[in-house]
Amino acid sequence: MDFPTLSSGAITQYGSPIGFVWPAQVIRFVDGTDQRFLVSGRVFRRWLIDLHLLNESEIASIEAFFNAMGGEYSTFTFPDPISGASVPNCRIGAPELISDYQDVDIAATSMWVVETNG
Repeated sequence: MDFPTLSSGAITQYGSPIGFVWPAQVIRFVDGTDQRFLVSGRVFRRWLIDLHLLNESEIASIEAFFNAMGGEYSTFTFPDPISGASVPNCRIGAPELISDYQDVDIAATSMWVVETNG
């Protein structure tokens, strides 16, 4: 399943901050010290999708997509807003979606999209 687009055809509004995640594992020892090491040699990306002034059909499609994905439990293909390339194996980065209904036909929401191994 693909990430929904807005009525303008865009994925996000006002630019989208992108972050990078280096997957690491931490082993904590009995004496309180820990050891960290990279789990993967690959860097994963994450995007903040911040949406405002959405009409009712746009917010409904985003909420339906979130529900179809089961929140953060399913993977989907995400079109990178910067390069336009399709990024497989992405997940929503939170277990819940908060929608802000500000007025008739005006809503807002935000979420993190996180690239994973699948």
